[in-house]
Amino acid sequence: MSRRREILHYRHSLQEIGEIMKAMKNMALVEVRKLAKFSGVQRDLILALEEMATCFFGAHPELRPPERGGERPIYLLLGSERGFCADFNSSLARFWRERVEEVAAKGEYELILVGGRLEGRATGLPKISRSLPGPSVWEEVADFLPRLMAAIHELVEAGATGLTVCFHEPEQDAIEERRLLPIPLGAEKLPRGAAGVPPLLQISPRRFSEDLVETYLLAGLHEAIYSSLAAENRKRMEHMQTALDRLDKRVAELTGVANRLRQEEITEEIEVILLSAEALKRRKTGAQRQI
Repeated sequence: MSRRREILHYRHSLQEIGEIMKAMKNMALVEVRKLAKFSGVQRDLILALEEMATCFFGAHPELRPPERGGERPIYLLLGSERGFCADFNSSLARFWRERVEEVAAKGEYELILVGGRLEGRATGLPKISRSLPGPSVWEEVADFLPRLMAAIHELVEAGATGLTVCFHEPEQDAIEERRLLPIPLGAEKLPRGAAGVPPLLQISPRRFSEDLVETYLLAGLHEAIYSSLAAENRKRMEHMQTALDRLDKRVAELTGVANRLRQEEITEEIEVILLSAEALKRRKTGAQRQI
């Protein structure tokens, strides 16, 4: 195989890879658009639940959760299950390495990692309590949440208290640390005196408090996972576009090299034809002289 054919074969392989990368980029774009429909709804639900909690715990201060995170808090890091998302997992692992000293200085803690790719980047991190495979697309969130909730409840039953989730925030392109348990209630927002009128309930206040905490936890986890998936797919789109730009540049370079080699081949073919014609002419002239 000539060098030009090898280059053309290599260029064709790169073009096929480029088509696959374009498909991956388009899939990431579709995922971002799907997630955008739910993120806003989840955020509105969280705000409504926080307002409800403020009114309820203002009327029932005896059931109010403590403001501190707990003696042994749980930290949840939301990474990715798939790759090709630039430094998505590396930056999250780096964030925790910088944060872990401050967390460990306050006492014991539990750490849950979500995402196989994050687990690969988190080698050497101290005290990893659980590692769970995470969702790759929005449709997998519903199946993933029961496994995550089971892991959280298992740690709570073992004595852990409080939950803080760390995840990528897509709009600000930064890592956010958000406390979900206990429900964040600012003392300045709680109603006082006559304003704290107990709401009318069909169940006991304690049962309502437990259900409210569970609902808030589910809503907070939904919103954090949606945000993490949206940020992951945005990173993937940027990563794919950068790779495609480099790929297009390389294909253009190979096309130029192939064209130059083809020109050299044509020149060589013309030279061979001219030499052959000259040799044939000399042979013909020699034959005529012999006659």
